[in-house]
Amino acid sequence: MASSFVTPAQRKRRIVRDALLLAVVLVVLVLRLDFPILTANQALKATQARYFFGPGEVITTLDYSREANKVKIGQYDRYYILRHGDWYAWCGVNHYGLFWQTGGLDAVENESNLPLVPLVVSDWNSGAVLVISNAPEITQVEISFPVSQEGKPGYTLLHASQTQSTENCFLIPYLSTAGFVFPEDLQVKGYDADGTLLYQSPVPESWSTYYELR
Repeated sequence: MASSFVTPAQRKRRIVRDALLLAVVLVVLVLRLDFPILTANQALKATQARYFFGPGEVITTLDYSREANKVKIGQYDRYYILRHGDWYAWCGVNHYGLFWQTGGLDAVENESNLPLVPLVVSDWNSGAVLVISNAPEITQVEISFPVSQEGKPGYTLLHASQTQSTENCFLIPYLSTAGFVFPEDLQVKGYDADGTLLYQSPVPESWSTYYELR
């Protein structure tokens, strides 16, 4: 069987066609697979798009990739507190060498009729609770939730507080040994500058029914 003859013009058209197909594949990778991501801002936008949030306004940024001696709150290298309308989000992204990677995002809708609205942003290693405040007179926020007693049976309450806020957001970290915090087990309290209790959410039913706390 005689081999087909390819003219220079045909060879050139094939090269152009293959180059166009490669370009299309690269575009699909960038748009659908979020790769490559060269900046943290790209990773932030891609993560928000993946979770159908925003795009939100950045309220504050926590960058653990640059602060090596700072105790991390969670598993990501950089975290953002975001706001989009009445919604607030906690978003994390990772940094690997020259590239960034999309991460995770949790969000809560702010209920303006409540003085304090919490969002648990913890994972199994370490974490925090983001509390949105609708009461300017609240200057300190405290969270409480059950934890197992080390070396003892039963549970006890862990308390953590924060007096500094970014705009109307309090970010309250807690020890990684506490484990994962479930939103239905959480109580929040708000105090004024004199330490007077202004608001406390109802005591969770699980404290008495599951954890047997009185």
